Amino acid sequence: NKQTRHPFHKSCYDQHFGWKCVVCEQRLPTIKMNNGRTKFEYLQHPFFEKERMCRHHARGLGTIRRQPEHEAQQFRQEDDTVGVTSKEETDIGEIRRCAGCHRFEPKFASSSKHFVEVGDSDTGRCVCLACCRTLVTSSDEVIPLWEQVLNFFEGPLGLITDEDSISGVSRQSLKSIPVMLVGLNALNDNMKKHSDGVHYKSSQIMTRGLCLSEFCGHTTESVGVTAILCLSGLPSDLTASILAHECMHAFIKLHPNFRYGKHLPLMVEEGLCQLIAFLFLNDGLEPCDTTEKEDDSIPTDAKLRQYFKFCIETDEGLYGQGFRLAARAYAEIGMQELLYYIALNRDFPPID
Repeated sequence: NKQTRHPFHKSCYDQHFGWKCVVCEQRLPTIKMNNGRTKFEYLQHPFFEKERMCRHHARGLGTIRRQPEHEAQQFRQEDDTVGVTSKEETDIGEIRRCAGCHRFEPKFASSSKHFVEVGDSDTGRCVCLACCRTLVTSSDEVIPLWEQVLNFFEGPLGLITDEDSISGVSRQSLKSIPVMLVGLNALNDNMKKHSDGVHYKSSQIMTRGLCLSEFCGHTTESVGVTAILCLSGLPSDLTASILAHECMHAFIKLHPNFRYGKHLPLMVEEGLCQLIAFLFLNDGLEPCDTTEKEDDSIPTDAKLRQYFKFCIETDEGLYGQGFRLAARAYAEIGMQELLYYIALNRDFPPID
Protein backbone atom coordinates (compact mmCIF):
# COMPACT_ATOMS: atom_id res chain seq x y z
CA ASN A 1 0.00 0.00 0.00
CA LYS A 2 1.67 3.23 -1.14
CA GLN A 3 -0.18 5.23 1.50
CA THR A 4 1.67 3.47 4.30
CA ARG A 5 5.10 4.36 5.59
CA HIS A 6 6.67 1.24 4.04
CA PRO A 7 5.16 0.71 0.56
CA PHE A 8 7.28 -2.42 -0.14
CA HIS A 9 7.63 -5.73 1.61
CA LYS A 10 11.22 -6.02 2.77
CA SER A 11 11.88 -8.92 0.39
CA CYS A 12 10.33 -7.00 -2.53
CA TYR A 13 12.42 -3.92 -1.78
CA ASP A 14 15.58 -6.03 -1.64
CA GLN A 15 14.70 -7.67 -4.93
CA HIS A 16 14.27 -4.34 -6.75
CA PHE A 17 16.73 -2.04 -4.97
CA GLY A 18 19.09 -4.25 -2.94
CA TRP A 19 22.77 -4.84 -3.60
CA LYS A 20 23.50 -7.22 -6.45
CA CYS A 21 26.51 -9.31 -7.41
CA VAL A 22 28.36 -7.88 -10.42
CA VAL A 23 29.27 -11.38 -11.57
CA CYS A 24 25.87 -13.06 -11.69
CA GLU A 25 23.62 -10.01 -11.27
CA GLN A 26 21.69 -11.78 -8.53
CA ARG A 27 20.91 -10.35 -5.11
CA LEU A 28 23.84 -10.74 -2.71
CA PRO A 29 23.30 -13.66 -0.32
CA THR A 30 22.50 -13.02 3.32
CA ILE A 31 22.74 -15.06 6.49
CA LYS A 32 20.83 -14.94 9.77
CA MET A 33 22.90 -14.09 12.83
CA ASN A 34 22.31 -15.32 16.38
CA ASN A 35 20.89 -11.94 17.37
CA GLY A 36 18.22 -12.19 14.66
CA ARG A 37 19.79 -9.66 12.33
CA THR A 38 20.49 -10.38 8.67
CA LYS A 39 23.92 -9.81 7.18
CA PHE A 40 25.32 -9.67 3.66
CA GLU A 41 28.31 -11.79 2.68
CA TYR A 42 30.39 -10.60 -0.26
CA LEU A 43 33.76 -9.63 -1.66
CA GLN A 44 34.29 -6.00 -2.64
CA HIS A 45 36.73 -4.16 -4.88
CA PRO A 46 38.95 -1.87 -2.76
CA PHE A 47 38.14 1.22 -4.88
CA PHE A 48 34.95 0.70 -6.88
CA GLU A 49 32.43 0.43 -4.07
CA LYS A 50 29.63 -0.96 -6.22
CA GLU A 51 31.83 -3.87 -7.32
CA ARG A 52 30.51 -6.54 -4.96
CA MET A 53 30.65 -10.27 -5.62
CA CYS A 54 28.92 -13.30 -4.04
CA ARG A 55 31.30 -15.30 -1.86
CA HIS A 56 30.50 -18.57 -3.66
CA HIS A 57 32.15 -17.28 -6.86
CA ALA A 58 35.54 -17.35 -5.12
CA ARG A 59 37.68 -20.13 -3.74
CA GLY A 60 40.40 -19.98 -1.09
CA LEU A 61 40.28 -16.24 -0.50
CA GLY A 62 40.38 -16.24 3.28
CA THR A 63 37.97 -14.39 5.53
CA ILE A 64 34.73 -13.08 4.05
CA ARG A 65 33.43 -9.91 5.64
CA ARG A 66 29.83 -9.92 6.85
CA GLN A 67 27.79 -6.76 7.05
CA PRO A 68 24.46 -6.11 8.79
CA GLU A 69 21.85 -5.50 6.14
CA HIS A 70 20.52 -2.46 7.97
CA GLU A 71 23.89 -0.70 8.18
CA ALA A 72 25.22 1.62 5.47
CA GLN A 73 28.89 0.79 6.08
CA GLN A 74 30.75 -1.14 3.42
CA PHE A 75 33.48 -3.67 4.02
CA ARG A 76 36.14 -5.33 1.92
CA GLN A 77 37.75 -8.70 2.14
CA GLU A 78 40.73 -8.38 4.48
CA ASP A 79 43.36 -9.86 2.18
CA ASP A 80 41.99 -8.56 -1.11
CA THR A 81 44.71 -7.08 -3.33
CA VAL A 82 44.60 -5.30 -6.67
CA GLY A 83 47.87 -6.56 -8.10
CA VAL A 84 48.03 -9.31 -10.71
CA THR A 85 51.10 -10.95 -12.22
CA SER A 86 49.92 -14.24 -13.71
CA LYS A 87 46.91 -16.26 -14.77
CA GLU A 88 46.62 -17.78 -11.31
CA GLU A 89 46.53 -14.38 -9.63
CA THR A 90 44.25 -12.88 -12.26
CA ASP A 91 41.64 -15.55 -11.51
CA ILE A 92 39.47 -15.34 -8.40
CA GLY A 93 38.27 -18.89 -8.29
CA GLU A 94 36.70 -19.01 -11.73
CA ILE A 95 36.26 -15.24 -11.96
CA ARG A 96 38.81 -13.11 -13.80
CA ARG A 97 39.72 -9.51 -13.08
CA CYS A 98 40.44 -6.72 -15.54
CA ALA A 99 44.17 -6.20 -16.17
CA GLY A 100 43.65 -2.43 -16.03
CA CYS A 101 41.20 -1.65 -13.22
CA HIS A 102 40.98 -5.11 -11.59
CA ARG A 103 37.18 -5.18 -11.52
CA PHE A 104 35.42 -8.55 -11.46
CA GLU A 105 34.30 -10.02 -14.76
CA PRO A 106 30.48 -10.35 -15.01
CA LYS A 107 30.90 -13.93 -16.17
CA PHE A 108 27.32 -15.06 -15.63
CA ALA A 109 25.73 -11.85 -16.87
CA SER A 110 24.96 -10.95 -20.48
CA SER A 111 27.72 -11.88 -22.94
CA SER A 112 27.85 -8.23 -24.01
CA LYS A 113 29.41 -7.44 -20.61
CA HIS A 114 32.13 -10.10 -20.74
CA PHE A 115 35.76 -8.99 -20.67
CA VAL A 116 37.97 -8.98 -23.76
CA GLU A 117 41.14 -11.03 -24.18
CA VAL A 118 44.26 -8.91 -24.75
CA GLY A 119 46.36 -11.39 -26.72
CA ASP A 120 48.31 -13.22 -24.00
CA SER A 121 46.24 -16.38 -24.30
CA ASP A 122 48.52 -18.37 -22.01
CA THR A 123 48.36 -15.75 -19.24
CA GLY A 124 44.59 -15.25 -19.20
CA ARG A 125 44.87 -11.45 -19.24
CA CYS A 126 41.68 -9.60 -20.15
CA VAL A 127 40.27 -6.09 -19.91
CA CYS A 128 36.83 -4.73 -19.12
CA LEU A 129 34.75 -2.67 -21.53
CA ALA A 130 35.70 0.56 -19.73
CA CYS A 131 39.44 -0.03 -20.15
CA CYS A 132 38.79 -1.20 -23.73
CA ARG A 133 37.76 2.32 -24.73
CA THR A 134 41.39 3.51 -24.87
CA LEU A 135 43.28 0.21 -25.17
CA VAL A 136 46.89 0.54 -26.36
CA THR A 137 47.95 -2.49 -28.40
CA SER A 138 50.84 -1.46 -30.67
CA SER A 139 54.16 0.35 -30.39
CA ASP A 140 52.93 2.97 -32.89
CA GLU A 141 50.19 3.94 -30.43
CA VAL A 142 52.84 4.51 -27.76
CA ILE A 143 54.63 7.29 -29.70
CA PRO A 144 52.16 10.12 -28.86
CA LEU A 145 52.03 8.96 -25.23
CA TRP A 146 55.83 9.08 -25.02
CA GLU A 147 55.73 12.61 -26.46
CA GLN A 148 53.27 13.59 -23.71
CA VAL A 149 55.65 12.22 -21.10
CA LEU A 150 58.59 14.15 -22.56
CA ASN A 151 56.50 17.32 -22.68
CA PHE A 152 55.74 16.83 -18.98
CA PHE A 153 59.41 16.31 -18.13
CA GLU A 154 60.42 19.41 -20.09
CA GLY A 155 57.52 21.68 -19.14
CA PRO A 156 55.87 21.29 -15.71
CA LEU A 157 58.73 19.31 -14.16
CA GLY A 158 61.57 21.24 -15.79
CA LEU A 159 63.88 18.20 -15.66
CA ILE A 160 65.12 18.07 -19.25
CA THR A 161 66.38 20.62 -21.73
CA ASP A 162 65.73 21.00 -25.42
CA GLU A 163 69.44 20.88 -26.23
CA ASP A 164 72.28 18.59 -25.21
CA SER A 165 74.06 19.61 -22.02
CA ILE A 166 76.89 18.11 -19.95
CA SER A 167 75.03 19.06 -16.77
CA GLY A 168 71.70 17.38 -17.46
CA VAL A 169 69.55 15.21 -19.73
CA SER A 170 68.23 16.46 -23.06
CA ARG A 171 64.88 15.75 -24.64
CA GLN A 172 66.64 14.26 -27.65
CA SER A 173 68.52 11.71 -25.53
CA LEU A 174 65.24 10.45 -24.09
CA LYS A 175 63.40 10.65 -27.41
CA SER A 176 66.04 8.47 -29.06
CA ILE A 177 65.36 5.57 -26.67
CA PRO A 178 63.35 2.79 -28.37
CA VAL A 179 59.97 2.43 -26.62
CA MET A 180 58.28 -0.90 -27.33
CA LEU A 181 55.00 -2.48 -26.36
CA VAL A 182 55.41 -6.18 -25.47
CA GLY A 183 53.38 -9.06 -24.10
CA LEU A 184 53.55 -10.26 -20.51
CA ASN A 185 55.85 -13.20 -21.21
CA ALA A 186 58.38 -11.06 -23.09
CA LEU A 187 58.31 -8.49 -20.29
CA ASN A 188 58.84 -11.13 -17.60
CA ASP A 189 61.69 -12.73 -19.56
CA ASN A 190 63.50 -9.39 -19.83
CA MET A 191 62.81 -8.63 -16.19
CA LYS A 192 64.48 -11.85 -15.07
CA LYS A 193 67.52 -11.08 -17.21
CA HIS A 194 67.98 -7.41 -16.35
CA SER A 195 66.19 -6.27 -13.20
CA ASP A 196 67.39 -8.67 -10.47
CA GLY A 197 63.84 -9.11 -9.25
CA VAL A 198 63.30 -5.50 -8.19
CA HIS A 199 59.89 -5.31 -9.86
CA TYR A 200 58.58 -7.94 -7.47
CA LYS A 201 58.74 -5.44 -4.59
CA SER A 202 55.32 -3.84 -5.11
CA SER A 203 52.34 -5.39 -3.35
CA GLN A 204 49.79 -3.96 -5.76
CA ILE A 205 51.42 -3.25 -9.07
CA MET A 206 52.30 -6.04 -11.48
CA THR A 207 55.37 -5.85 -13.70
CA ARG A 208 54.16 -3.54 -16.44
CA GLY A 209 57.27 -1.66 -17.53
CA LEU A 210 61.03 -2.03 -17.71
CA CYS A 211 63.96 0.29 -18.45
CA LEU A 212 66.89 -1.60 -19.99
CA SER A 213 70.41 -0.18 -19.77
CA GLU A 214 73.99 -1.16 -20.48
CA PHE A 215 76.91 -0.84 -18.11
CA CYS A 216 80.61 -0.12 -18.40
CA GLY A 217 82.60 -3.32 -17.92
CA HIS A 218 82.06 -4.87 -14.49
CA THR A 219 81.13 -1.58 -12.85
CA THR A 220 77.67 -0.33 -11.88
CA GLU A 221 78.05 2.81 -13.99
CA SER A 222 75.28 3.05 -16.57
CA VAL A 223 76.51 4.22 -19.96
CA GLY A 224 73.20 4.27 -21.77
CA VAL A 225 69.58 3.19 -21.91
CA THR A 226 68.96 0.60 -24.61
CA ALA A 227 65.15 0.38 -24.52
CA ILE A 228 61.99 0.94 -22.53
CA LEU A 229 59.47 -1.88 -22.53
CA CYS A 230 55.81 -1.42 -21.64
CA LEU A 231 53.11 -4.04 -21.24
CA SER A 232 50.57 -4.11 -24.08
CA GLY A 233 46.81 -4.28 -23.71
CA LEU A 234 46.32 -1.61 -21.05
CA PRO A 235 44.23 1.60 -21.15
CA SER A 236 45.90 4.74 -22.42
CA ASP A 237 46.17 6.65 -19.12
CA LEU A 238 47.69 3.66 -17.34
CA THR A 239 50.11 3.02 -20.20
CA ALA A 240 51.20 6.67 -20.16
CA SER A 241 51.79 6.61 -16.39
CA ILE A 242 53.94 3.48 -16.77
CA LEU A 243 55.97 5.29 -19.44
CA ALA A 244 56.39 8.26 -17.07
CA HIS A 245 57.66 5.87 -14.37
CA GLU A 246 60.16 4.25 -16.75
CA CYS A 247 61.20 7.63 -18.16
CA MET A 248 62.30 8.64 -14.67
CA HIS A 249 64.41 5.48 -14.47
CA ALA A 250 66.03 6.48 -17.77
CA PHE A 251 66.56 10.05 -16.52
CA ILE A 252 68.39 8.76 -13.44
CA LYS A 253 70.55 6.42 -15.51
CA LEU A 254 71.52 9.22 -17.93
CA HIS A 255 71.91 12.17 -15.58
CA PRO A 256 75.57 12.88 -14.65
CA ASN A 257 74.65 13.43 -10.99
CA PHE A 258 73.46 9.81 -10.69
CA ARG A 259 75.68 7.93 -13.13
CA TYR A 260 78.67 7.35 -10.86
CA GLY A 261 78.91 5.04 -7.88
CA LYS A 262 76.36 2.51 -6.73
CA HIS A 263 72.71 2.37 -7.70
CA LEU A 264 70.25 4.34 -5.62
CA PRO A 265 68.55 2.29 -2.90
CA LEU A 266 65.56 0.51 -4.38
CA MET A 267 62.96 2.28 -2.25
CA VAL A 268 64.41 5.68 -3.14
CA GLU A 269 64.53 5.16 -6.90
CA GLU A 270 61.20 3.36 -7.22
CA GLY A 271 59.52 5.82 -4.86
CA LEU A 272 60.79 8.70 -6.98
CA CYS A 273 59.56 7.02 -10.18
CA GLN A 274 56.15 6.40 -8.63
CA LEU A 275 55.97 10.06 -7.64
CA ILE A 276 56.57 11.04 -11.27
CA ALA A 277 53.87 8.61 -12.46
CA PHE A 278 51.43 10.05 -9.92
CA LEU A 279 52.21 13.65 -10.86
CA PHE A 280 51.83 12.77 -14.53
CA LEU A 281 48.36 11.28 -13.90
CA ASN A 282 47.50 14.47 -12.04
CA ASP A 283 48.93 17.15 -14.33
CA GLY A 284 50.45 15.59 -17.46
CA LEU A 285 47.37 14.31 -19.26
CA GLU A 286 44.59 16.08 -21.09
CA PRO A 287 41.50 16.63 -18.90
CA CYS A 288 38.96 13.83 -19.11
CA ASP A 289 35.83 14.40 -21.17
CA THR A 290 33.33 15.97 -18.77
CA THR A 291 30.48 15.29 -21.20
CA GLU A 292 31.08 11.55 -20.98
CA LYS A 293 27.78 9.80 -20.32
CA GLU A 294 27.51 8.24 -16.90
CA ASP A 295 26.94 4.49 -16.84
CA ASP A 296 26.56 2.81 -13.48
CA SER A 297 27.76 -0.50 -14.89
CA ILE A 298 31.23 0.72 -15.97
CA PRO A 299 33.49 3.53 -14.68
CA THR A 300 34.22 6.69 -16.63
CA ASP A 301 37.73 7.55 -17.84
CA ALA A 302 37.97 10.09 -15.00
CA LYS A 303 37.12 7.40 -12.46
CA LEU A 304 39.69 5.04 -13.96
CA ARG A 305 42.34 7.75 -13.71
CA GLN A 306 41.45 8.20 -10.04
CA TYR A 307 41.88 4.47 -9.53
CA PHE A 308 45.34 4.41 -11.11
CA LYS A 309 46.40 7.15 -8.67
CA PHE A 310 44.75 5.24 -5.83
CA CYS A 311 46.90 2.19 -6.64
CA ILE A 312 50.08 4.27 -6.29
CA GLU A 313 48.94 5.92 -3.06
CA THR A 314 47.80 2.76 -1.28
CA ASP A 315 50.56 0.33 -2.30
CA GLU A 316 51.76 -1.32 0.90
CA GLY A 317 55.03 -2.58 -0.58
CA LEU A 318 58.38 -0.94 -1.17
CA TYR A 319 57.06 1.12 -4.07
CA GLY A 320 54.32 2.60 -1.93
CA GLN A 321 56.60 3.33 1.00
CA GLY A 322 59.04 5.10 -1.30
CA PHE A 323 56.25 7.04 -3.00
CA ARG A 324 54.88 8.40 0.27
CA LEU A 325 58.33 9.53 1.40
CA ALA A 326 59.02 11.09 -1.99
CA ALA A 327 55.63 12.84 -2.05
CA ARG A 328 56.17 14.37 1.40
CA ALA A 329 59.60 15.65 0.42
CA TYR A 330 58.34 16.99 -2.92
CA ALA A 331 55.55 18.88 -1.17
CA GLU A 332 58.10 20.51 1.15
CA ILE A 333 61.05 21.35 -1.11
CA GLY A 334 60.01 20.81 -4.73
CA MET A 335 61.42 18.54 -7.44
CA GLN A 336 64.76 20.17 -8.21
CA GLU A 337 65.85 20.36 -4.56
CA LEU A 338 64.62 16.82 -3.96
CA LEU A 339 66.70 15.40 -6.81
CA TYR A 340 69.75 17.39 -5.72
CA TYR A 341 69.45 16.05 -2.16
CA ILE A 342 69.02 12.45 -3.35
CA ALA A 343 72.03 12.73 -5.67
CA LEU A 344 74.19 13.83 -2.72
CA ASN A 345 72.76 11.63 0.05
CA ARG A 346 71.17 8.65 -1.76
CA ASP A 347 68.13 9.00 0.50
CA PHE A 348 65.05 11.15 1.01
CA PRO A 349 65.49 14.25 3.15
CA PRO A 350 64.14 14.06 6.71
CA ILE A 351 60.77 15.80 6.80
CA ASP A 352 59.12 16.58 10.13
